[in-house]
Amino acid sequence: MTQLSKRPKTAGEWRSRTSLPGAEDAKVFRSNFPNLPGFRKSSPLRPQSPKGQSLNFVNGFMMVNTPLPREPLNQLSLCRRPMTASAVLCSKEVTDCQDVSGRYSFSRKKGDRENNALGLPFSPSSQLPSFIEHDRRVLLFNAFFEEEVLQSALETTRIHVCDIFFYAEDGTLEIIQKKQENSGIPQGVFLRRSRVIKPKMMNAYPGSNVNEPFYEIDDFKIGNVVAISSREFMITSCNESTKQYVMKSHGWHEVDVAPIPLPYDRFAEVNKEKMKRESGKPGVNRNRKMHDLKQMMETRLGKQTDMTDRGMFLECGQRALCFKVVWDDRERLYGDLQFFKLFYFLADDTIEILPVHRKNNGRDQFPKLLKRSKLPMHINGNVSDPQKYYTWSDLSIGKTVSIFSRPMLLARCDAFTRNHYESKGLPMSPDMPLMPEGEVIVFERQTPPYNGFGSEEDSLRSCSLTSGINPHPPKKDLVKMRDKRGVILRYNANLLCDMTENHRRRFVIQYFMEDDTIAIREPPIKNSGVMGGAFLRRQELKKTDGTPYRASDMYVGNEVEFISHKFVLLNADEFTYRLMENDKKTFPFSDFGRVQPHLQKNASKIKNYFVATYRGDGTVDIDGFTSCCLTIGLQLNEQELLTLWRKIDERVKGKVSFAKVIWIAEQDASTQMWGEQASPKQEY
Repeated sequence: MTQLSKRPKTAGEWRSRTSLPGAEDAKVFRSNFPNLPGFRKSSPLRPQSPKGQSLNFVNGFMMVNTPLPREPLNQLSLCRRPMTASAVLCSKEVTDCQDVSGRYSFSRKKGDRENNALGLPFSPSSQLPSFIEHDRRVLLFNAFFEEEVLQSALETTRIHVCDIFFYAEDGTLEIIQKKQENSGIPQGVFLRRSRVIKPKMMNAYPGSNVNEPFYEIDDFKIGNVVAISSREFMITSCNESTKQYVMKSHGWHEVDVAPIPLPYDRFAEVNKEKMKRESGKPGVNRNRKMHDLKQMMETRLGKQTDMTDRGMFLECGQRALCFKVVWDDRERLYGDLQFFKLFYFLADDTIEILPVHRKNNGRDQFPKLLKRSKLPMHINGNVSDPQKYYTWSDLSIGKTVSIFSRPMLLARCDAFTRNHYESKGLPMSPDMPLMPEGEVIVFERQTPPYNGFGSEEDSLRSCSLTSGINPHPPKKDLVKMRDKRGVILRYNANLLCDMTENHRRRFVIQYFMEDDTIAIREPPIKNSGVMGGAFLRRQELKKTDGTPYRASDMYVGNEVEFISHKFVLLNADEFTYRLMENDKKTFPFSDFGRVQPHLQKNASKIKNYFVATYRGDGTVDIDGFTSCCLTIGLQLNEQELLTLWRKIDERVKGKVSFAKVIWIAEQDASTQMWGEQASPKQEY
């Protein structure tokens, strides 16, 4: 502390002291300071050796500076800084372009160009850097290491197979352990890419930059043992590119690259056999295969997929040949005749068989008889060749195929299958009947008779198979109900019966056009012995052939049968007549334009009839008009006669002049406006 108290406070004092005889003591004094920033200019233990630039452009050419040889560390080398390649090049000027020991000036370069001298080439002693010379050069070595297995009765040691990748550009290593299915061990990247130090020099590593003992290429000869991360890797083989490189560039011999076999791994062999049985690979006849989705899931997780059949898949896709198959098993006890569909997939030569279910066959509806797979050929119930399977050329109509001891007959095929066989030059035979001749079973659905409860449509909907447990009510024609609401046709009818007491009874038949229902009323007659009122409630009635009655069936003179009772329609009210005449499409017998041509064809006969039967008054009533039509042979029903008479007697007088009848018969119904015509003058 006494020396520190005498320390000069200014630079002038330092200079005055160093010039004094005691300046040597001050140098010794400064050397005793701690090695801290600002106290010493340089340390002899850490020489300044900056790295020089290895690539340089000289006269437009890329040059690689040759590194100068290193001098051993001594006191002289610590006191002076070594010269770099750039300093050597700039130290002198050379005259020859081939001389790279000095600087080649631009003036000399210009002169050499004018004299057509050669350009400056690469230096013969220069070398490319390793990251350019060995760019993307990776060496692959196969190796394994053993690991003890405790508390296991199946194995004591387990073999782990690895791939060692050596990157020649920087000497780094990468180790990847091959994955084993169901091993229960996390496998994959064992060592990420890095430089690995030899274990013998690891403890002696001083932390300096001189000659670090890392693993190099020559350490990975076949048969060598490499210790990495406390595990000893035995090098067993290498790939072909690695073999050629080490023998050419590193002088290895055939002995150094000869592969050696892997030791026997009991766990791997047992696991391999187990996976064969589970996955159903060829060679293991287990008739079982894992789910098809397993291969897709494993592929998504990174497992490589076999591309053997990918070409047929791209060519054929999901196209399949379809055959209708019959299995006649009636010779056995409780056997039956069953039908199936056989699909042959062209992409992978697999077969799938689906049953064809029929109604009320008493069998459970299983979805498949045979899952999609290759079908082996069977002869007499025994496998003739385990490796021989059915192909599309083995299938044809009329041929019997053995489906695991089930003889099935190929009876029919679709159009695509026929076209496929014709394109291959194998025309297909005609289709065969599925059912044997004389044994066609026809099932007819019988509808139970209507029991009178509710409507018949509601009862039939309950008996339908498509209505379900809770059938919906029958749909109604709402438009018709809206347009025909309140429209009722009324007819007087007589009951056709052999009993004399029923001849006096009269009935009123009402037809409701909104829903095509019929109701029958009977007006009471005094002292008839029959109570009048409702004879039949309103309901929809059917004919004897099962079809329902419609409005077109209701016309005068028609005989109808309602619930085993026959009625004849005698006449109708004025509203009914007018409605029928206005709706000619529904009531064709009330269409005057359709009936009048019959009179026009027989106009001369009508004139002759009235001339022959003339009695002096010149009039005729409806009975006379009906007798005239019957006499001349007109085949008209009562409704058509009423339609003609209502047009003749428009004023409802009861009698008209027969001259008017003749005049109407002679007119053209297609061009005449009947409603605006006046009555003709009497000529007779």
